[in-house]
Amino acid sequence: MLVMVASTAVVIAAVGGINVIEVFFIRETLNGSATTYGLVGAAWMAGMLPGGWLAARLARRLDDDGALVRAVLIALAGCSLMVLLAALVPTAGVLVPLWLVAGAANAGENVFANLLIARRVPEAMHARAYASFGAAVQGGSMTGYLLGGALLTRVSPRPLIAAAGAAGLLVVLVFVPVVARAVRRPGRERSAGPVPPQSTGPEREVTTAPEGPRPGGTDAGLATPGRPAGPEPEAGDTVGSWLSASHARGSGTSSS
Repeated sequence: MLVMVASTAVVIAAVGGINVIEVFFIRETLNGSATTYGLVGAAWMAGMLPGGWLAARLARRLDDDGALVRAVLIALAGCSLMVLLAALVPTAGVLVPLWLVAGAANAGENVFANLLIARRVPEAMHARAYASFGAAVQGGSMTGYLLGGALLTRVSPRPLIAAAGAAGLLVVLVFVPVVARAVRRPGRERSAGPVPPQSTGPEREVTTAPEGPRPGGTDAGLATPGRPAGPEPEAGDTVGSWLSASHARGSGTSSS
């Protein structure tokens, strides 16, 4: 969860500056009209419609949480690549197909990230998890706005667009080995076998999670199969950080 949230927020911070830069890029660098600028802006949102539908269908086949994290990184890389290619276009109209693809990738990242939160975060902590993820995403977006506006006073729009896309791809590449380690860790725990329950005193018992087939795939609904299930929090109880609560049972919101 921490890897997914951090990578998403940092990539959005890297490419978020295009929301400030693109108006100058389209209107001044590419000499596009106001209508063209509106069409380009609408293309990103238009791409999100089929992108979300396709990602939802694909997510049904991803019953492994590690695959969902990799899908999030692939979607972020897709957005960054389209931004990098946008720096090479000769006319503003060419941005429309690029933004359609970027919007589809953005919607896919939304679907995969929200599904991962629903699977791995305890049900009682879903509200906190989605609020924290949304705060990270919006914080990254506002950071991108700040950086884009500040750099635009000294650098022309085209190299800034290229730098934003390249920075997003670089962040994804940096997080690939981190994701690989995070995905392998639950695999080693499963190979070691179930953890025996520990006695906590004569008046308390610890029960292990029931074994057997689980609906929706081997990992659906559980963060790390084979580990003891934690007690369900009662009303008013203080629960630890949702980013570290990976053993309890569990059942969007990125922006361009």
